Amino acid sequence: MVFQVGVSLSGETGIVRNMAFHPKIVKVDGLRVLLVPDDRQSVTVRVLVGTGSREEEIKDLGSAHFLEHFVFRGAKKYPYDIGEYVDQFGGLVDAYTSQESISFMVKMGRERLETAIDLVGQIVSEPLLPADKISKEKRIIIEEIKFRDDDPQMRAVRGLWELMYQGCRLARPLAGTYATVRGMRVDKLSAYMEKWFVPGNTIVGIVGKWESDEAVLGYIRQSFAGLLARSGIVPKKDVYSEPGSDKARIRLIRRLKMKQATVVLGFRSFGVGHRLEVARILLNIIFGGGWFSRLFKEVRENRGWAYSIGSWLEVLSDTGGVFVEAGLPKDNLARSVGLIKEIVFGLGERGKWAISQKDLDLAKECYKGRISLKYDSPERVLGSALYDLMFEGRIYSATDLKKKAEAVTITDIREVIETTLSEENLNLVVLGDYDKLPLR
Repeated sequence: MVFQVGVSLSGETGIVRNMAFHPKIVKVDGLRVLLVPDDRQSVTVRVLVGTGSREEEIKDLGSAHFLEHFVFRGAKKYPYDIGEYVDQFGGLVDAYTSQESISFMVKMGRERLETAIDLVGQIVSEPLLPADKISKEKRIIIEEIKFRDDDPQMRAVRGLWELMYQGCRLARPLAGTYATVRGMRVDKLSAYMEKWFVPGNTIVGIVGKWESDEAVLGYIRQSFAGLLARSGIVPKKDVYSEPGSDKARIRLIRRLKMKQATVVLGFRSFGVGHRLEVARILLNIIFGGGWFSRLFKEVRENRGWAYSIGSWLEVLSDTGGVFVEAGLPKDNLARSVGLIKEIVFGLGERGKWAISQKDLDLAKECYKGRISLKYDSPERVLGSALYDLMFEGRIYSATDLKKKAEAVTITDIREVIETTLSEENLNLVVLGDYDKLPLR
């Protein structure tokens, strides 16, 4: 048994101090563990595995997402539905799959700390993956795919990813296809876990109150024994290579009897850890990420052309994007999209939409306030901390991020605009009842 308490990935010891978020970085036989002591009535255990849809072979699309569902069907020590078991104690379970990570979470009363750790450890170490239940799981996930296809926003966003990353693994459907889901087999799912669910590719995070760290680490050692026994090296991961582009890409997804047009725009950008990452966050706040943003105030409040409109960021280890989504009037699509593009391409100029120092100062205050709210809840920030530790090798405190925001200049904002929000980098998808797009 090897416990390395307070050891960061760089070998430095210590605790990251930050408001109510005081994580200790620990290693247990090569497994990274984030302990976050907090005096609360509950305990939250979350695990992050560094694999997702971009690591799948084409014939096995949806494997990561399928596992996210299927591990809750039971484990060696818990041969029954995990969600139902946790619910009997008033607890919660949660999980998600992305292009490059899978996460599982169990939250219970703090008196069940050992149980919560044991449950999470079991589902990533020794899940049953019962063959007699795989057919039912296939039906459930196929219904999920249908749901995603029927939802205009979800379908449009997926279409945008396909357009932006065509020819790359990032364009593949997260949940797989009807054919690949129907073809899922227990032996292939087990092989996927053996390959990717290894100590060096996994991080465990725990928020709650306990008597001693040594006891918690002992629980982890026991509960994650199956995963700790896998000595495999982390496989080489997919690396994104940005294609050259000299013109905008536009796509229509035709859907009859729609009363609105769902419009999404995307601009490829840099990945996590970039020196301008916080500048991009501030730009997004000004552009479309809040009530006082350009998009919300002009398109919705001033013109009344949308009920829902806004922008958001997607950040992966090696790429990212600035995205816009809006539900727009079906008979006013050209003018609405034209206004959005006018705002986008006018942010860095000196005209009506240009970002000023006053805008930047306001965005900084907004961002710092959001950071204060987020970091005041250790459970809420745990997922971000695990991701940062996985893909950057460090954890940011609230103070770190606020200092980064204060250091952002107008020049930084304009550099993000110039390298990201250009006409040739525009990807646009319209989902609606059109024979052809009525765009100028």
